[in-house]
Amino acid sequence: MLSWRSPRGHANGVAAMSGACIAPGRTSLHALAWLARVGATPQDPLRLIIGCSERVARDHVRRLVDAGLVRRVAMTRGEGTLLVITPAGAVMAGYPAARAPRRVAPTTWAHTCACAWAAAWLQLRAQTRWAADTQMQWWSEREVLHDAFWRREVRYSDRRGRNTVTHRPDLGVRIAGRPVAVEVELQRKQRARLVGILQTYAELSAGEQPVYGGVIYITASQDIARAVRAAAEDVGLVSPLLSFRALPDVIEQTVHAASVLAEQRAAAAQDAAS
Repeated sequence: MLSWRSPRGHANGVAAMSGACIAPGRTSLHALAWLARVGATPQDPLRLIIGCSERVARDHVRRLVDAGLVRRVAMTRGEGTLLVITPAGAVMAGYPAARAPRRVAPTTWAHTCACAWAAAWLQLRAQTRWAADTQMQWWSEREVLHDAFWRREVRYSDRRGRNTVTHRPDLGVRIAGRPVAVEVELQRKQRARLVGILQTYAELSAGEQPVYGGVIYITASQDIARAVRAAAEDVGLVSPLLSFRALPDVIEQTVHAASVLAEQRAAAAQDAAS
């Protein structure tokens, strides 16, 4: 369990570096624990995970930043800020310092944000729509990166010849006892490589004892979804092993799941008080 001790040694006291700033409390550290899993996120997914208003979320983030556990990365004007776990924050959350991203490049901002929304979607849906599935579990982009199970070799041919590359899904989830890959696709891939990836998923999802229970594609547009579907049909990967979610729908469902959980907590509090 995460605990906080200020540089002066007072549990939940005032951090010496920040004067009157209040040190991170239980909810702030809950936010830190989730951020340690995903590595980086915009504020909104994090806010929905801890179930609070924007103002309160900003306060929690400020405490974590002042304590050196989180850093802010300003994106292009109008796109907001990324919250990134620091090495100290990773250690506080129970991970090695190396778990913290060294750098979040501008070319990865959109994908990082989308993966954070996908992670929040998986966690909050696990507590609502999929609550009956007691084996349900999810893996973030950074967890997939450090888990050899998700690492696969993909072979494909293009004009340069035969290629073999390492591929991992962006996230993972276990549904009904089977691991399912989650791909976050914001741009169209080279068709030959896409076919190779989908062929690998088709093989891993086939047979009497398949390794995977299928793959979910979260796409930024219908054009990308159509391209993936067409390539999947070429290798025989179809529903129910292949399913699609539009990124705006994932965001909307995440917001709805957070609202449902807030109503459940309010009802439980009311029952406890009566």
